[in-house]
Amino acid sequence: MWGTGLIERPVNWVALAGFMGTGKSRVGWELSRALALHFVDTDKLITRVVGKSIPEVFEQEGEAYFRACEAEVVSRVSRLEHAVISLGGGTFIHEANRAALLERGPVVVLWATPETVYQRTKHSDRPLLRAEDPLGRIRSLMDEREGVYRQGTIHVHSDGRPSEEIVDEIIDRLWNWSDTTHAWAEAPESEAVADRAAD
Repeated sequence: MWGTGLIERPVNWVALAGFMGTGKSRVGWELSRALALHFVDTDKLITRVVGKSIPEVFEQEGEAYFRACEAEVVSRVSRLEHAVISLGGGTFIHEANRAALLERGPVVVLWATPETVYQRTKHSDRPLLRAEDPLGRIRSLMDEREGVYRQGTIHVHSDGRPSEEIVDEIIDRLWNWSDTTHAWAEAPESEAVADRAAD
């Protein structure tokens, strides 16, 4: 059943972050099916609301306008229940977005090599890849963003793996995260104090 909470699942809300071409949309959709949650792709949501494609928004309105739309969408999806959220590649980079998402729930970061990302995106119309050396541009951007992506909750590699296998790993990791989170939340205050004293 959709959104009733009657099925057993590790979380009722999770976001997928990572660089473009790491598989967020495909994996996110399959994860939502496996967990019986709604699926929201933030880039598609922006496209629907603005009435333009992402390249058109960049070209006609500028990146600042797109990032403002992105921030508004993050604010909205952070209030959702029973959802898997697939984020645009740059969404998690911005501190306010990142804080809102991490406060809301777990953020799974998908990783892939620059070469894999290039193969998956080379035929797309990505504004950030309009460069003489797109692979070099991908490497440069990934290096710039790595430290920020590392702030995600769970990290999963998508290179050369079927999406079903990636989804299974994410669900296993979410169960571990959920169990640990609940264990901390339920620990008596006296135990927590004792643990800190032992440190």
